[in-house]
Amino acid sequence: MTNPPARRPDDTVTAFLADFAATLQRHNLSLRTAEQRVPWSKSTISRAINGTVLPKAELVVDVLTAAGLPAHELDAWRARHAALAAAPAPAEAPTPSPAPPPTRRRLLMTAAATALTAAAVATLATVLITQDSSTATPPSTTTPPASRPMALEVQNKVALGATDLREDTSPVYLSTRTIAACSRHACKLEGTEVTSGALLVATCHTIGAELVNYNLDAPDSKTNPHATRSALWYRVRTSTGATGYLSEVYVLPRDRGGLGLPTC
Repeated sequence: MTNPPARRPDDTVTAFLADFAATLQRHNLSLRTAEQRVPWSKSTISRAINGTVLPKAELVVDVLTAAGLPAHELDAWRARHAALAAAPAPAEAPTPSPAPPPTRRRLLMTAAATALTAAAVATLATVLITQDSSTATPPSTTTPPASRPMALEVQNKVALGATDLREDTSPVYLSTRTIAACSRHACKLEGTEVTSGALLVATCHTIGAELVNYNLDAPDSKTNPHATRSALWYRVRTSTGATGYLSEVYVLPRDRGGLGLPTC
């Protein structure tokens, strides 16, 4: 495995967090397992991975240690973290000095320039009004930047009865299509089976078939507080590099809703 590089001149907190999440994924370390091995909660680790600021060095080292990284790789991560933490904040723009009071000559020149500008604007407005409206250039639109990939945790559980939430007897898997029962429709991605606690990386979301995590024939299950139904699907990547779709009913409630990711 390639050691994490020391901080490069173009290194960023965003790149650090993305590499952090990818490393945990490669080592198959779920948030639930990490919580059992380190003095940090799942929610704290999740916020560190999906946040926008540099997490504490102790958290990073503890979690990577739990993932099984050897000492020399941990040292490289410490060095990279220290370099980012020591990077100077962007300098603030200097406050401009107050301009000297204008002289009478400058005031007269400014008034003349203002009058000429007003005349030019009036002339331009007249020309534009007389043009055919069909030749007008539509206003440009700005596409918001896409969010970075987000880590999410699998919850392969079913709502049973009025209150129970139990692990499904069959693992969930990724698919090439956003439909139910892909194992019967030749769209299952073999070798992508995962159970609750698995950590995946989501890059975008889309709308597909609506799925539920409860038995439609059981009236009590429909009112179970853990019951959910959704037509939203994530495009996710496994620790082996396989990429496919996963319905959001198979992830923790905190990881539902799109995570601010772009549409696929």
